[in-house]
Parts: sequence; structure tokens; C-alpha cells
Amino acid sequence: MTEKSKWQQYKEKLGDTRPWDLLNPKTEYATEEKTNQRYSLCQTCPEFIKLTTQCKQCGCIMSIKTKLEKAVCPIGKW
Repeated sequence: MTEKSKWQQYKEKLGDTRPWDLLNPKTEYATEEKTNQRYSLCQTCPEFIKLTTQCKQCGCIMSIKTKLEKAVCPIGKW
């Protein structure tokens, strides 16, 4: 059994969405209500960096990631 590299572990936490998905006109966006619910959960999470609005687990800017319909929380909170 081979151990996963740090890069592989990071990519798994990131999920299937990528920052450039915002530029794709075919990207599905979450509703405003869903976005707000997700972001509220992020703001109360110990993995949330308030200064940059980033997640310590995936490195994403959560004020943006929460808007993508297919995005997932790397630790399963939403």
C-alpha cells in the first residue's frame, strides 16, 4: 500500500471544483440562500482563516467557492 503524496492529499481535499470554474459560462451556481448557508458554516469553522476568507484544508477562498453548486467542503460540513 503506497502512501499518498501531499499533492494527492491536497487535490482530494479540493474536490472536483477549481477556481477557474468561475470563468466557465457552463458552471452551475448555488442559490444565494445555499451560498449564504455554506459561507456561514465556514465562518464558524476553526479551519477558516478570517483575514483571507480561506480554508486551511483546501486553500480555497471560501467566499467564492461557496457560490459553486458542485463545490464541497473538504471536511464535510456542507
